[in-house]
Amino acid sequence: MLKRAILALLCILVIYIVAAYVYNKHFTQSATFKSSPSEPERSESLDYLKEKDTIKILIVDGGGVRGLIPLYVLNYIENKLNKPISEVFDVYSGVSSGAIVASGINIPEKFIPKNYTGHDSATEYLIQLYKEESDYLFSSPWYHDLLTGWGLFSPSFMGERLHRVLENHYTKSLSFTDLNNFVLIPALDIHSGEIHLFKNRGDAIKQLPTDSLYQLITAAVSAETAFPPVVFKTPEQTRVHRYFADAGLAMNNPTSLVLLDILKEFPNKNYYVLILGAGSPPLASSEVDYSELKNWGRIRWIRDAFSNIQRYMDLQQLYALDLAQHFSDSDRLEYDYLNIEIADPFVDIFDYDSLHHLKIYADRLIEENQQDIQRIIERLSQPDGTSSQ
Repeated sequence: MLKRAILALLCILVIYIVAAYVYNKHFTQSATFKSSPSEPERSESLDYLKEKDTIKILIVDGGGVRGLIPLYVLNYIENKLNKPISEVFDVYSGVSSGAIVASGINIPEKFIPKNYTGHDSATEYLIQLYKEESDYLFSSPWYHDLLTGWGLFSPSFMGERLHRVLENHYTKSLSFTDLNNFVLIPALDIHSGEIHLFKNRGDAIKQLPTDSLYQLITAAVSAETAFPPVVFKTPEQTRVHRYFADAGLAMNNPTSLVLLDILKEFPNKNYYVLILGAGSPPLASSEVDYSELKNWGRIRWIRDAFSNIQRYMDLQQLYALDLAQHFSDSDRLEYDYLNIEIADPFVDIFDYDSLHHLKIYADRLIEENQQDIQRIIERLSQPDGTSSQ
């Protein structure tokens, strides 16, 4: 009887291994788009930024479903300002989920799908989108979970669902260059390991693999281990294909990269940066007694390792800003950073079941930082100055 049971288990294991190998080798989805670089007769100029006395920059961290937190904060700020957030800043950027926020709040009203019309602002539209699509996006059929080992052998989620959601959100007809403002979207070049900035203004648009917004954002939010990376295929006789994925693994907060790019193109200005976090994850070690903690190995430490990486990505950006302030003259650089500790219950970046908690966290962030937010609102409500240079 025991031998039969062991043989049966071995047969099941062999069948699973074979099925998993075939599925992960031949049936997992790819994300392939045709590269079609934009070569317009003329691109929209950035000369208007040369006339600015202060360039205002909005940065939104990555965070999966927790991108709802900065969205709620932006919605609060624009309600206090009584104007869309797309009319407040000069430059917009964000990584991963933050890329959806940075681009989404700049979608021209005529491109918003009819079933989402009726909102007072793009932030409200995005909030509804997150609530309605997160369940579909961050869940998978049972067979996919089983045959990928719950994301151990292949991406955890279905790339097709990501493409479908973003295509419906942005529509096929919406171009990156159609967005209302200057938007910079970081993506990880997975061959070189470098962060590439997709830009929708100036001569840089000629370097885009495509002008299709939903395709570029798909590349920028295809988080490693969660979704397959994106390839932009070019004719073999011209150049090699280009491969991109979510930049969050290398730089979840792109402030220094974006600010340096703006400084190079528009030097000798004043710069104001508002950075919105998507919640800092808790450390599991903070709630474990030392008698248990001392026995932790690689498996138990791995979650805290990733949590600390995300925390210090943000801190390193703030250190860089503090250094820049220290070495700049006349207070030319100012910034604000708003974030919240995600404690109990823990909300993972793909935890769509806990969406209802995110409004609570956003409200708490606003309440605990009311004085800072009021100062931010007062600063943003000041009329734009023009340079005398």
